[in-house]
Amino acid sequence: MRLARFCKPWARALRRLGQDRRGGVAVFLAVMLIPLIGFVGISIDTARGYFLKARLYQALDAAALAGGRVFFEEDRNQDIQDFFAANLGEGFMDATLSPLDITADQDEGSIEVVASATIDTTFLQLLGHSTITVSARTVVQRADRGMELVLVLDNTGSMRGSKMNNLRVAAHELVDILYGNRQSIPNFWISLAPYSATINIDRQNAGWLAAGSIEALPYEFSADVVTQADCQGTNVEWDAAHQTCIIGETTVDATMTEGECGPVGVWHADTNSCVIGDGWKGCVMARLNGEDQTDTPPALAPFQPYYWPSWDGVEGDHEPRYNDYLPTDIDESEATNTNSNDGIGPNLGCGPEIRPFMTQRTAVEAAVDNMDSWHRGGTATNLGMAWGWRLLSPRWRGLWGLSDMPLDYDEPLNEKVVVVLTDGYNQMYAGHAPSGDSDFSSYDRVSANVLGSTSVNGARQVLNQRMVNICQSMKDEDIVVYAITFSVANNSGGNQIRQIFQDCATTPAHYFDSYTGAQLEAAFRTIGQQLSNLRIKE
Repeated sequence: MRLARFCKPWARALRRLGQDRRGGVAVFLAVMLIPLIGFVGISIDTARGYFLKARLYQALDAAALAGGRVFFEEDRNQDIQDFFAANLGEGFMDATLSPLDITADQDEGSIEVVASATIDTTFLQLLGHSTITVSARTVVQRADRGMELVLVLDNTGSMRGSKMNNLRVAAHELVDILYGNRQSIPNFWISLAPYSATINIDRQNAGWLAAGSIEALPYEFSADVVTQADCQGTNVEWDAAHQTCIIGETTVDATMTEGECGPVGVWHADTNSCVIGDGWKGCVMARLNGEDQTDTPPALAPFQPYYWPSWDGVEGDHEPRYNDYLPTDIDESEATNTNSNDGIGPNLGCGPEIRPFMTQRTAVEAAVDNMDSWHRGGTATNLGMAWGWRLLSPRWRGLWGLSDMPLDYDEPLNEKVVVVLTDGYNQMYAGHAPSGDSDFSSYDRVSANVLGSTSVNGARQVLNQRMVNICQSMKDEDIVVYAITFSVANNSGGNQIRQIFQDCATTPAHYFDSYTGAQLEAAFRTIGQQLSNLRIKE
């Protein structure tokens, strides 16, 4: 009621004002229009400013995301500017743009971009304001998603020299991108699986071997087989107390009987003890009956230890190039033979061990630096991929030292990724083997017909197909596979392995064919950037 009584006089006054035809009223109305126009002008020009600011934010978000995807590229800032211009639109609202302010924080893995733009006003010029300036700011940060990443890298003899150095440099660049300047990242694990013709599972995992298999290997030789003069070489020692030549470490067991000692060591009658050599380095043979293509855990399908027997030719036929050791020297320090094939011994070709679930950057870098080229035997990328799968398969949970790893395949916000690299064919090496045969490998010699073929080329085709099978099984579990060929020959065999690696990859875009060190670094850099998922932070 009070409001009605208040409004009625004003309403009557406005009606009289509208009916009044005297000049003073017109003047009054003109005066009243000035603030009215001002209010309308403010509304219109303010709306234009808000519209411009919204468009700035839209263009900035797109530009910052584009820059984040090439965070470590030299032309990153130019990409940001190009994306900003493309998304804002040429001549948008005739705005005058200030240069973008781009700040990248490598420690945080973030990019901040600030933009400002000025437009001419329309109505506010009547009030003395000729322009409006608006600004926008966005920050894009690489998100630390959960990830289990396995690097399956070729450590065969053909990688010696510059190629191995190039691989180390490229792998370090991948680590740099993923870690930034941090030492660890929550929910991020890297495993390294170097491979050659076999895989080193690490001596501490001897429990994965078939019962009694390692004890049956001849790592000790009595004096009537090998004299002290002949017992020399890397990883070999003469046990003077027991007059025995030992490969690896010596164990003396006084609880065994002579009969029990026979299969595993050398009996020493003076002390009634068994002298046992423990020279197994950690490499294993390929499981047979299709189990070399599965993620079956060792409790269900145990492994056999890798042991390259000394060449057993005809009497008097000593061929060191066939790995004829004892009573000649043993040199198992393959790293000292990176430019030759002179190494000999039961662990010939057995490279560095698998390094599972590393979280600290320093550990990853040390494992990368520890890689080297390991000669003889050939190349079995299929086995490298099989062990990459076993590093990611939940069926192996708890076997790699962490009770809760690997995670389930469908773990939320977690990716399982493999990067596999080779510089050549899958093959059983025949360069230092008797005519028609091959070096010893995880599949024995080709003459053993373990792969269903007694020819080197036939065995290669089997290894290729098994690699394809393993890759498909991994992709069926949504494991992301990146595949890299490096300096592979341009011939029929090279074309075949390139096609296999492309088929192995998740998509053709996940495959990289590189020839130079610079191209290899670019491949690892691209992979690192793709693995660095981005999100809008602010």
